Amino acid sequence: MSSQPHVLVSARVLDRQVGGNTRYARSVYERIADFGIRYTLARPPRFSDSGRFRSVAYAGLEGVVWPISPPAEATVAHFPADTGAVLRGRLPIVGTIHGLATLHLGGVRNSAADRLWRERVRRLAKVSDKIITVSHSSADDIAFFEPTTAGRISVIHHGIDHDKFHPRPAGDPASLRRRLGLPERYFLYVGNLDPRKNLLALTDASQTVFKETGVPLVVAGAPAWGSRDIMQAVRGTRGVQYLGRVSEADLLPLMQGATAFCFPSSYEGFGFPVLEAMASGTPVICSGRGSLSEVAGDAARILNGIDATSIAEAMIELAQDEKARSELRARGIVNAERFDWQLSARAHADVFRQVSR
Repeated sequence: MSSQPHVLVSARVLDRQVGGNTRYARSVYERIADFGIRYTLARPPRFSDSGRFRSVAYAGLEGVVWPISPPAEATVAHFPADTGAVLRGRLPIVGTIHGLATLHLGGVRNSAADRLWRERVRRLAKVSDKIITVSHSSADDIAFFEPTTAGRISVIHHGIDHDKFHPRPAGDPASLRRRLGLPERYFLYVGNLDPRKNLLALTDASQTVFKETGVPLVVAGAPAWGSRDIMQAVRGTRGVQYLGRVSEADLLPLMQGATAFCFPSSYEGFGFPVLEAMASGTPVICSGRGSLSEVAGDAARILNGIDATSIAEAMIELAQDEKARSELRARGIVNAERFDWQLSARAHADVFRQVSR
């Protein structure tokens, strides 16, 4: 085994912003050199950002070419975004599989795309010397999905950016409210607007909560796949205010000003928004689906169900109970400190050393 591994890492999600997978890969590789790891970013020749060519080129290179014909200096290959190698080659392989939402939810992809994606994930799982995943919930799903992975899965939690999300006062809350047209009290959702996030139930609940307490729900984020009905709901429901995508500068004070952050997702492989809200000092209401109960621990109000009635019950409870909000705020700040990108990068370095040759 090499004491100084040299990682050949697919740049597929490092070069292009595709959400949580990109945040993960960039955050790890920005820090991995601190732990004695060298790496080479692997890209198609004449790298192009033009959709179809890029996807096809990466599929072929990741699947076959890089495993069997890697650069001479590489001692291990890493595929950081669910799919990659489909056969064993000259290098040990580490694959990161973030989550398997399609085991729990329908409609994440069309049926043909889902079959192809599952087969590619299964192949990476089979040929990887080590599989990294982001929660014990996802580890259980991977072991169920591909039983041959037993003993090869390492759970490494993501970190969060504690310089960006913290409980120290950020900006002038009154000025932010005036500029964005916000009331003094509001619940908050931040994230993609897609069916997995259960926003139809949240907006339905918020109509009830607004009638009962006068506290509206503020929604910030961009529409994603399958969002037509969601957009109609967030724009047309009494007691719901839609901001669209907010600036990086506004995100922290927007979170800090919220009565509570609401995240009733039907599945999460990890759940960045929950931890970012906690780190900002905001009480959190969330589901326990996927990894969320593991990530949130005892620092969130975990929903009894993800239907509108259960969500409204939790929101009304926190709107009316200042002591409960204070306790969740304190526990959330402590809980968020467990998740640090330096710790994650160190654990990745340890895995690369274990398998490198």
